[in-house]
Amino acid sequence: MVDFLILIILHLLGDFYLQTAKVSKCKNAKVDSYCYGCAECKKDAKLNYKYILIHTILYLVPFIMVFFMTDWLRGLKIILILFVSHGVIDGATCFFNKKAKQTLVFLLDQFLHICIILVICKMFDFSSFFNQYVNVIKVVFVTLVLMSPCSIFINKLFEDLYPETVNNGIFDVGSVIGILERFLIIIFSYLGNFAAIAIIITVKTWARTNDLKKDDFRNKYLLGTLASFVLALLIFIISVSS
Repeated sequence: MVDFLILIILHLLGDFYLQTAKVSKCKNAKVDSYCYGCAECKKDAKLNYKYILIHTILYLVPFIMVFFMTDWLRGLKIILILFVSHGVIDGATCFFNKKAKQTLVFLLDQFLHICIILVICKMFDFSSFFNQYVNVIKVVFVTLVLMSPCSIFINKLFEDLYPETVNNGIFDVGSVIGILERFLIIIFSYLGNFAAIAIIITVKTWARTNDLKKDDFRNKYLLGTLASFVLALLIFIISVSS
């Protein structure tokens, strides 16, 4: 389980934290303000192979860590498997992003990546050195998941349900509030103080009392808050059961 968590952490670093907004837009051939006049992507383009390759190479950077977890030959095999599988999965994801709901494509994309990592854990033996740091590894895992992946998922959910939504990235005020909210929920869940979680939601709702009078905002507020709340609790359950 420790080896699996480490590989998931490396996946999170490569797939989310080393992927810039420009790479994310360009690999999907999404023509907008990030293009800066670039004419590489035509209106009917489904993906951009150049940026898929760039992302795949950047994705592999954190996986240099596998050479400290196993011998160099196994490490090379793992890197090769990840290079091929990630390129294929991301290419398919970019293609279907314009044909299906982004939320479903995102979930399927991450599910396939996790399945590949699970297969790698079954195929190869890893050093037991990191077993003694299991608690630290869990903290790193929870921290990384709560930030970028959860924010991106919620943003995609909003874009699917409200097409007019402008995605300002994870450093948008709403996204930062959501991140802090999820951290507080996780912390209080570990402490067993679920009453404090209810207080957080109450205070947040009170602060937006006037805005909640608008039907459209009320629906978006409930969607964002509940999605953030459910994701935080799911991550808590996964972390305590692993």
